[in-house]
Amino acid sequence: MPFVIFFNSNDQNTYIVKMKMKQKKAVRKSFIPQIFSQADKRIKAELSLLLILCMLVLVAVGWQEITHNQLTGGMEEQSMAYLDDTMHKAGAAFLVARALNATLSVMQSFTITPFIGELSLGEVLDPVNDLVERFSWVMLSVTVAIGIQKLLMEVGISINLSYVILPALFLILFSLFMKTTVSKHRLRLLAYKLLLLVLLVRFAIPVTGLIGSHISSAFLADKHDVAMQSIEDSKAKLSGMTFQEIAVSPTESLEKLQKDSEEIVSQIIKLITLFVFETILFPLLVLLGLVKVFGALFYAPVMKPSGSSA
Repeated sequence: MPFVIFFNSNDQNTYIVKMKMKQKKAVRKSFIPQIFSQADKRIKAELSLLLILCMLVLVAVGWQEITHNQLTGGMEEQSMAYLDDTMHKAGAAFLVARALNATLSVMQSFTITPFIGELSLGEVLDPVNDLVERFSWVMLSVTVAIGIQKLLMEVGISINLSYVILPALFLILFSLFMKTTVSKHRLRLLAYKLLLLVLLVRFAIPVTGLIGSHISSAFLADKHDVAMQSIEDSKAKLSGMTFQEIAVSPTESLEKLQKDSEEIVSQIIKLITLFVFETILFPLLVLLGLVKVFGALFYAPVMKPSGSSA
C-alpha cells in the first residue's frame, strides 16, 4: 500500500476499501483470460488427439477399406452403369450417323438431268450430308469424353490416397503448435488443398455420374430416344427412294427429300445439344460446383484475419 497521509480514521477506512475493490477487479480481469487460455489449450489437445486417432485409423484400417463400403459401392455401380449406357447411346448415334452419311452420299450420285425442278439432288443433300458428317465426329468426341470419365473414376477408386491424406493431417497437427498466425494459415491452407484434391479425385466422377443418371432418366432419355427414332425413320425413307421413283416424279421426290432433310437436321441438332450437355457441359458444371462447395468448406477455417499481414 502506498504511503498516504490521512486526516482521520474514516478517510483511512475508505481508502482501504477502495484499494481492496481495485485488487478484486484486477484479479477478476486476469481470471477471464486465464479461463480462455485454458479452454484453448484443452481444444488444442483434443484436436491433436483426434488428428492422431484419424491417422492411426487410416494406417491400421487402410484407405480401400474406409472408402469402399456399401454407400460408396452403390454410388460407384450406379455411376458406372450410367456411363456405360451413355457410351452405348453415343456409339449407336455414331453408327447411325455414318450409315446416314453413306446413304446420302449414294443419293448424291444420282443423276437424272442436270436439274430436278430448280435444284439438283446434290444441292439439296450436300449441306445435310456435311452436318451428318460433323455430327458423327461430335458423337466420336462424346464417346471419348465418356471413356475418359470412366478411366478417371476407375483411377479414383483404385488409387491409394492415404499417402496424400496423412501429410495433410500432419500439416494440420503441426499448425496447431505454430505461434504465428501467418504460419498457421499457410500450413492449414496447404493441408486443406490436399484434402480437397482427395475428395475431388475420389468422389467427383461418381457424384457426377450419380446426379447425371437421375437427370438423364427424368429429363433427357425420352428426348434422346425420340430424336434417334426420328433420324432412323428419315434414313429408312431416304433409303427406300429408288432411282426409278425419282425419275418418274422428280418434283414430288424433291419435296420428300427437303422434308426428310429438314427433319434430319432438326433431330441432329437436338441430339448434339443433348449429348454435349450430358457428357461435357454438365460434368464440368458439377465439378465446378463441387470445387466451390468443398473449397468454401475447407477454406473458411483458414481465412486470414482482416488485419493479418501476408
